[in-house]
Amino acid sequence: MKAKDDNGSEETSWSTPLAIHIAGGPQLEIDRIKGGLFKVHTVIKNIGDLKAENVSWNITLDGGSLLLNGENSGIIADIPAGGEVDISSNLILGFGKTRVKVTAEILNGLSDTREQNARVILFFIKVNIGGG
Repeated sequence: MKAKDDNGSEETSWSTPLAIHIAGGPQLEIDRIKGGLFKVHTVIKNIGDLKAENVSWNITLDGGSLLLNGENSGIIADIPAGGEVDISSNLILGFGKTRVKVTAEILNGLSDTREQNARVILFFIKVNIGGG
């Protein structure tokens, strides 16, 4: 950078360059959904540069004969940059193929959605690793 006086008669030499890093903001990422006894669970990660605030999340299941469908939702006050939070469904009970959908949303940043196929056998939920 150079500077001149108001009259334009004197000019400085070039200054030493200064590196500037512009933070990209929060960015949510949902980890692989895992099954187990009575519930499914996953991790919401903030892979962005800034804290994610008021993270709204939701878990739903679609399909199968479910007596208890496990739907659950909530709001996480904040997830620091590089941090993560575990979430889980409510109780699941039933039979058949289903599709598990998890969403995580924030107003000022990048949100994420993940879906994986699963099978419910009474109180055990087996989630397909690859999502399909």
